Amino acid sequence: MGNNTNNYLKLLVDESTWYNEMLLPQFVRDVLPHFLQSWLRNCICGVFVFAISTLLLRLNYWKYYSSSPKENVATRKEMMKQIKESMELMPSGALFLTVTEHLAETGWTRCYTRISDVGLIIYVLSTLVYLAVIEVWTYWIHRYMHEIRPIYRLIHSRHHSYNKESSLSPFAGWALHPLDGILMELPHGIAFLMVPTHFFTHLALYLTEAMWGVLVHGKGFKLRWPFMDGDFHTIHHTSCQNNYGNFTICMDKWFGTLRPPKDSIDTAKNK
Repeated sequence: MGNNTNNYLKLLVDESTWYNEMLLPQFVRDVLPHFLQSWLRNCICGVFVFAISTLLLRLNYWKYYSSSPKENVATRKEMMKQIKESMELMPSGALFLTVTEHLAETGWTRCYTRISDVGLIIYVLSTLVYLAVIEVWTYWIHRYMHEIRPIYRLIHSRHHSYNKESSLSPFAGWALHPLDGILMELPHGIAFLMVPTHFFTHLALYLTEAMWGVLVHGKGFKLRWPFMDGDFHTIHHTSCQNNYGNFTICMDKWFGTLRPPKDSIDTAKNK
């Protein structure tokens, strides 16, 4: 049993080593220990995800930016400040993901490397449970960061310095206090420890979450119910007490904090 466990943990280390080899040159890997290699790789992935996310919104947002009165959109100075704050968050965000990898590689989780080890049905069900745990924990952590005023004042208020619609842009998505970023990432760690999870899927969903954080701060990001989109999250910033959800608006609906965009209300009235 011990040998089987050691062999399985080696598969996890080998997989993360392969990811490091894909992004890091040999001379870097020769100098850095495995943990720091993984951290640096996650930093690089974070920058890439941030760039891709903003590029995905670029056409819609810049169309909105160029066609709106200047007083209704973020200034270039504000956007540069948001980019700077986002890059400052990168090291701690990458560190959190690297710690979860280390927990897996040292046997603290029940993750697996091959879907065939559990079967497709179990893989799908466990991934859905993983996402549900993240959704619940993110809602309550986010809500309490607003309702516990010292936490809001000392940590979360940095992100909410962009509380006017005119100051929001996709670049504000990661403009967080480092402790704020860790608190918002904590649900991924909780889910990873609680739920048997496919290792690569965990990494991919963490980066998807990071991308989502950028997208929901863009006016061009529109989705259908039950997903959280740019309009819903803009209301979260302007009201500072609604729409705390993560990927969906379900928790807000169930706990009475949902506030839909005005055009959604007008559309419903016209039906």
